[in-house]
Amino acid sequence: MSNLKYERWWSLHLRVAKGETLSSLEEYDYAIGLSQLDSEAAATDGETVSYLRTLRAAINRASKLHTELTTRSVDLDKKIAALEANYQRLTGQALNWEPYAPA
Repeated sequence: MSNLKYERWWSLHLRVAKGETLSSLEEYDYAIGLSQLDSEAAATDGETVSYLRTLRAAINRASKLHTELTTRSVDLDKKIAALEANYQRLTGQALNWEPYAPA
């Protein structure tokens, strides 16, 4: 709805809210404006809901990937610990450094 049409509708709306009587033409214009505003709001709501659903799906995919990577990181930490223990057992020397970020 254009700004001019909205301003005209708004003045009618204020009159209706005050309980004033509108002419037949004004009632028609008011009803058409109200219908147009409702349909514009519904279209915007639909786009918003669609966008939110897209975001939710992306978040779910990222969460699943995070869980998979965390599990993989824990498995790798266990393997590293086992290899370091074997190295220490075989050589008698401890590896006292952490070149990775533990989970």
